[in-house]
Amino acid sequence: MLVFIDESYDQKNAPHPKSTFSAVLIDEQRYREFDTKLFELKKHFWKVANPYEMELKGRELLKERALNLPKTRDFVEQFITLCKEVNAVFFAVVQEGTFPLASESNKLPSLYRALMRRVNTYMQHKNPEELAIFFFDGIDHETNRKIAISFNNFMYRHRWGQVSKNILPTPFFCDSEVSPGIQAADVMAYCVNQRYGGRRGYLEDIFQQFRALTHNDEVPDEDFTLWGVCMIKPEPATVAPEHMLTAAAFERTIVVVEEASVEGVEE
Repeated sequence: MLVFIDESYDQKNAPHPKSTFSAVLIDEQRYREFDTKLFELKKHFWKVANPYEMELKGRELLKERALNLPKTRDFVEQFITLCKEVNAVFFAVVQEGTFPLASESNKLPSLYRALMRRVNTYMQHKNPEELAIFFFDGIDHETNRKIAISFNNFMYRHRWGQVSKNILPTPFFCDSEVSPGIQAADVMAYCVNQRYGGRRGYLEDIFQQFRALTHNDEVPDEDFTLWGVCMIKPEPATVAPEHMLTAAAFERTIVVVEEASVEGVEE
């Protein structure tokens, strides 16, 4: 399973900045189909001659002025329909404020880990014999190297990394200009970040369509749901040792379950 990661975040000087990490899972057997059909959509709507001539960016595609145009809304609708056709699965986690990237921290930040947790849980239940292969938007060699080291260290040194048996411990990097998977993750991340920041209008319908493609993992015995799209808290400074917590209890230390009155909890 191919997993494409991208992020969206507000500027530090924004009134209530938020940061979002998203993941798009696409079976490698369907990826060529997704790539080809997305190019066809781009040709139909935007008259491009080559796939790389139009890189989908959530900040451009979903800005209010763009969504006021019926043509843009129609394109986004067909793009999401294509994602559904190839059985793409979306996850997104949001955090208040800005966050350090893996390349800027000595450990893998909680947004990365929360997203990986959801991917691994999904793989355990839906594709237990397969591995999830992570792809990040490449930046430069040194930055990519730091992210890869943080990712790898988490997989081998952190308890949750060690039990994430359905994730390949080596991440890969690609250019978003020629990666439809990264572009899809970018659009999803921007949509979710804007929506959790309070924006509605046309964006709300797009958000709901994306959220319909996620996977929520329910643990009935513990009355707990690992939401595919949700807000998470920064990690507390001190928590009980992880080996003393159940999986659901540990997740509660970093996850804020969606509030029913605001986010419409899915049951």
